[in-house]
Amino acid sequence: MAIDNPSDLFLYELSGMYDAERKSNHLVGEMLNQAEHSPLAQILRAQQQQGQQKIQNIETCFAMMEMEPAEVPCATLDGMRAEFHAFTGQRPSIEAMEIYAVDAETKLAHYGIAGYRGLIDKALLMGEMQCAQILQTNLVQKQENAGTFERISHELGQRVAMSV
Repeated sequence: MAIDNPSDLFLYELSGMYDAERKSNHLVGEMLNQAEHSPLAQILRAQQQQGQQKIQNIETCFAMMEMEPAEVPCATLDGMRAEFHAFTGQRPSIEAMEIYAVDAETKLAHYGIAGYRGLIDKALLMGEMQCAQILQTNLVQKQENAGTFERISHELGQRVAMSV
């Protein structure tokens, strides 16, 4: 994909976010498989459903612009998945898996927040108002997710500290 102008850059970055959301949703599914008997499982299932909606939102942006996503692999998510596999290879306890999953979800949310902010700005500058609104929906979900997982992380930390 040649990147010759701001519009090309926007499509490149949107394609990268599309890959990130798909890989993120797959990673959440893998974490869910490891923590399916954990109280965290319900939250991870909700994350997976929300992730599917974010993917569909990005697909809607592409459709509105009459474009197809390019193959832009998200190396950040590839790295997070590799870390997850290395971690699970250590056979962590359910408690450690919960903490890891919450921390990973927090990282995913903050990665998405940064990405969506840049995409929204570019969409607005290009006059793609509907796409910007759709991406804003994804951004708000990511911000809410970050807050939720930061709160859960704090609660898990308190629980672990009390048991020591």
